[in-house]
Amino acid sequence: MHRAELFRSAPKSEQGMPESRDRKSCSEPRLIELPRCTACGKVIHPTDRGAIAILCPNCGKGIIVRCSDCRTIGNIAKCPICGYEFP
Repeated sequence: MHRAELFRSAPKSEQGMPESRDRKSCSEPRLIELPRCTACGKVIHPTDRGAIAILCPNCGKGIIVRCSDCRTIGNIAKCPICGYEFP
């Protein structure tokens, strides 16, 4: 079979295949949303050992995340739910 014939037959064979979002295989990339610092908005990398995530001491529902830089500088982070400022 020539290359041109292969390319002509390819769209016909893909019509019966499910959409790419319906396929579940380990070869498709999975996007993971990384946490962001609530003080500066920087994405916290998993290897950042100085980062901290705590429950809000005021409401107990919000999660306050701070990167290592904001912890050393002392930037104030706010709770996303109640607005409590964490030092």
